[in-house]
Amino acid sequence: RSPPAPSLPFPFPRNGFVGVLYGEFTDMLNDRVRYSVSLTESALTIQRISSSPGRTKVVFNLTDCIGCRAYRGPDRADVGAYFTAYFYPFKRRWMSAGVTRQRVEQCFRVALVQDPLANLQEAERWAHTAVIACVRSLPLPEPEVCRPCRIMILVNPQSGRGQALQLFTGHIQGMLTEASLPYTLVITERQNHARELVRKADLSQWDALVIMSGDGLLFEVINGLMEREDWQEAIQTPLGILPGGSGNALAASIHHYSQ
Repeated sequence: RSPPAPSLPFPFPRNGFVGVLYGEFTDMLNDRVRYSVSLTESALTIQRISSSPGRTKVVFNLTDCIGCRAYRGPDRADVGAYFTAYFYPFKRRWMSAGVTRQRVEQCFRVALVQDPLANLQEAERWAHTAVIACVRSLPLPEPEVCRPCRIMILVNPQSGRGQALQLFTGHIQGMLTEASLPYTLVITERQNHARELVRKADLSQWDALVIMSGDGLLFEVINGLMEREDWQEAIQTPLGILPGGSGNALAASIHHYSQ
């Protein structure tokens, strides 16, 4: 078998040549199953290595990737390391005509040598490179600060017939962990709690405020920002809304007009 293509450094150039990482790794659960994996500035391509013709190739668009991580397994005797990427592509629901984003996890065992540290460093190189490629694949301006976004998340536990907090822990919390985003969770305790908090908070600690509730909590947060002495600067703080209410009319409208 010919040697793998050489690994090329990132960051990718914006025009002209496209950088590539290539590697051959085993399945997380079965060392006999091997995959060829390549990473470009737009996609992660996976193909099972097999003697049979017509090998299946799977291509994941990096705009659907929310995070990657590298780690050692729980068995310290295992010299291998692991590289995992988390994707949320649009997929058709079972027995449904609609499509929705569904979680797909791709995990590979990196055991190129018998040195655990060297294997971990290779897994970290893949994870770090993939994260850079994911960020650059988004239709956004180049980030000026290379650090995770710091988020304050405000949840009204009474919203959505008392299901908002459960929705957060069941769906959102895992995605934040996979994306390695640091956040502070604030569970509101009473009416105008969020309004008072935002009015007095040191907003320099946060890059964004995310509200998981119905329309009411967002109304409180905006009013809290407008009541600050530095309201002209404070109102520039990016706001996000996660539908956690009963009707979620505002979130639906924002989603509709952003398409």
